[in-house]
Parts: sequence; structure tokens; C-alpha cells
Amino acid sequence: MLRFFTFLLIFCNFFLLFSQQQGKKILYSADWSFHDEEQLPGVDRLIGNVVFTHENTIGYADSAYFYKHENRMVTFGRPVKIFVNDTVTLHGNRAIYDGNSKISTISKNVILKDNTSTLYTDSLIYNTNAGIGYYVTGGKMISKEDTLTSKFGTYNTHTNLANFRRNVILKSQTYTMLCDSFNYHTSTEIVYFLCRTHLISEENDIFTHSGWYDTRNNYSHLYDSVKIINKDQELTADSAYYDKNLAFGIVKNNITLIDTARSFIVKGNYGEYFENGGWTWITDNALLIMIDKEKTDSLYLHADTLKMYFDTVQNPQLMLAYFHVKFFSKDFQGVCDSMMYNVIDSIGMMYYNPIVWNEKNQLFGDTIRYTLIDSLTSQIELLLNAFVIVDVYDEMEFNQVKGKNIIGFIQNQQLTQVNVIHNVELIYYVMDEDTLLIGINKMETNEMKIFLKDNEIEELRFYDYPDGKFWADKELPMDDRILKDFRWLDVYRPKQIADIFTNPIPRERTKSATEKLE
Repeated sequence: MLRFFTFLLIFCNFFLLFSQQQGKKILYSADWSFHDEEQLPGVDRLIGNVVFTHENTIGYADSAYFYKHENRMVTFGRPVKIFVNDTVTLHGNRAIYDGNSKISTISKNVILKDNTSTLYTDSLIYNTNAGIGYYVTGGKMISKEDTLTSKFGTYNTHTNLANFRRNVILKSQTYTMLCDSFNYHTSTEIVYFLCRTHLISEENDIFTHSGWYDTRNNYSHLYDSVKIINKDQELTADSAYYDKNLAFGIVKNNITLIDTARSFIVKGNYGEYFENGGWTWITDNALLIMIDKEKTDSLYLHADTLKMYFDTVQNPQLMLAYFHVKFFSKDFQGVCDSMMYNVIDSIGMMYYNPIVWNEKNQLFGDTIRYTLIDSLTSQIELLLNAFVIVDVYDEMEFNQVKGKNIIGFIQNQQLTQVNVIHNVELIYYVMDEDTLLIGINKMETNEMKIFLKDNEIEELRFYDYPDGKFWADKELPMDDRILKDFRWLDVYRPKQIADIFTNPIPRERTKSATEKLE
């Protein structure tokens, strides 16, 4: 009895499996039907207006062979048409339809069409159950304004998702895209990048390894080694969001912008920009590098945030750097809390505890204004509580001059003249030709000029009667060799590029030693 039930169970399972594999029989009609059991056993030959149906699928052909035992229809026509459902149709010169697997194999002038796209190829296999068609002989898909070509491709008519592989090209209204593989959603017209992809437009070239691009709405989100190149600029980042309609982008992490026309580089980890003018800004470890090609030197400037305003043709107009600003070059270094540079007028302003160093010179005031007159000449103005300090003996003794305002003139990267205006105080160490100390000048006046050569004082010129005295070295006490408000702030001076990212100057003015005692 047990053997009988075991046999019955196996038989029932086999019958169920066989029934599933067989599927429903294909039904057909034609003008003529022939059967020759000797020549083609189990095959019906159909000629003229062939129509076959199988569940929801309807096919039309000029002629066909129906293989009864395999439940398979082989059709011919110009073209054969297979209506899979209300939205999906197949066209081709030859088609094989398997009623058991519900798979159609179509060749020659093949067209797969649904309500979102049309696919052209020379050979296609389409699975009706899964709604998936694939080709391996090259194909072209047209979806509204987009045209896609590739060597291999798969299209799911249920989800409207296509996958293209090998020599993939997409042409939209704004971009041509080249890659080896990506996915494309025909209903949303969104491209999903799966490998390194090159996007080409009239304005720029974009490279990415991952992300997506909405061809209908013209915006994208790109990931993994993104690079955007236009005529004068190259931008790289880990990721980028870009809206072509607004000409607006957001870039994140490991950002580098190289402008070859204007000789600058900007780096950071978060940035926003407008291609057609307006504010562009970058933050999070922001760095600006101004390249001096003639002198093979560069200025490195760091701040919490860098902002630059461009006109409609992308010419810079105004630059802002704010909070914890430090800059470094071989000849000049500086710190402040915030600064501004007007590109058109070549005028910059440093605010909140600004300091500039040049070789042994330290210059500071409440505000510093600097003007680039030409490539060799510039002017620096210390406005209110102005102070210039020059190291004389190993940061132990200093030449000093202070006044309400001080104007310095720089030629060929060297300070050549200093004008001191109102409430002038001076301490000056007088040396002989062998740099031996002769004595110390300590005086007060209302206005004076200092002329320098090779960073050494060559002449002092007074414009009223100075009040002061020439002291021998032994006569002047050490406490009297420091002017009020003296501050030697070399601790904040960047000695190398890496220093601009550390130890920022406090926003409020650092107190002098005498002020602390008071």
C-alpha cells in the first residue's frame, strides 16, 4: 500500500509539472492549411493571413509552421506582428513563438514598441511572462527626445527599465553620453550610470563613474570621481548635483577647481556655483591658490568660507574670505578674521586683527587696505592704530613705528617706503656699516617718511619738529625700548603652506604685554 501511494504522489507531481510545461495550446487560423505527416510529421503549414492567439498574445503573419507537439509557431512576413498586450508589440520578418515558455524569438528588421519607447534591432528574444526582451547584435532605442544605441541590451516592458552594454551612446537634446554600460528608465527618461561615463555638450564635458541624469528635466546627481571641464576650468569632486536649467551645481568632498585663464585653484569639501554669473562659494577646509607664473610662486589662502561673485561671462568681480583667514607665499604672509578683494579695482581689505609679514617686517592696524597697482607695484595701508615692527636682534629687540595711519609702498616684492601720518612714535636702532649698534633713536612727531633699500632703513624724513633723543645702548632701559601697544605676533605667522590651516588669529585684537599688566 505504501508503494502505491508513493507511486501516486510521483505520478501526480509529474503530471502537474508536465501540464505546466505544456501550457495552453496555440490557436490559429489561415487562408490555407496543409499537413504532410511523411514530410513534416506533427507540423501544420499555414499560408495567407495567418493569425495565432495564445492567452493575451495575438500574432499576424503571411505564412507559418505550427509544431503541434512542441506547441511552437514559426512565422514569416513583412512584417510579422505580435501584440503581447495592449501596450507592447513586436515586429520582424521572422518570429518563433513558444507557447510553453511564452518566449518569442524575432529576427530581421525587429521592432519592439510600447507606450514609452521604440527599440530597433536585428534579432530579439522576448519573454512574455517576464516582459523582458534582449538583443546581442546591436540595437537602437528611441524614447521621446532620447536616442540610445549599444551592442547588447535588455528591456523590461513591465518596469520600463532598459540596460545597455558595450559601446553605449545616448543622445539627448542637451548631451551626448558615451560609456560601456548604463540603465535607462523610459517612462521617467532617467539614465543611471554604472561605469565611467562621458557626457558631452556645447558648454562642457562631464565624466563620472556612478549616478543618474534626468534627460527630461535636465538635472543630474553624479558620484565617484566626478570631473566637469569647460573652456577655461576643470572641476573635480567626489559627487556633484547639477541643474542645467538653472546652470546651478552643488559639489561635495575633495573639490578642486582649476581656472587656467585666471591662474587660480580652489579646493574644499562643499561648494555651490552658478555657471551664468552670481555667487560661487566653497567651504569646509577651503583653500585658494593664486598662481604667479612669472615668478614661479603662488599665494595660498585658507578661510572657513570662500565666496566669489562672477558676471554673466564668468569674469570674477568680488572675492570674500571670512573667518580664520591665513595666507602664505614666499615673500608675504598674513592673517585676519575676514577679508574682501575687489577684482575690478584691485583693492583688498583685511578686517578684525589683521597682520601682514614680509621678511623681518610685521605690519598691523585695526584695518588693512592693499592695492595692486601693477604686476610689480602695490600699496598697503594700515588704518587706525597702525604699527610696523622690524626684528633687529633675534626677536629680542625691534625697530618700531606707530601712528594713526601708515602707508607702505612695495616694489618687486620689497617694502621701499613707509609714510606715517599723525601721532607718530618711533624707536630706531642705528647701525654702522658692520651692523654694530651705534645708538637708539626714540622720538615722537606728527608725520614722517621712511625710505628702505633691501629691507634696510636708508633714510628717515620728518615734516615737522620731532621730539626725542638719541640714546646710547647702555643709557636706554629695556622697558623703554618697547612702544605702547607693541605686539610681536610671530606665533600666528604661517612659515609653510600647512600652517595656514592651524592656529588662526583670534577675531578680537590680541592684547599686548603692557595691556595685560594694566
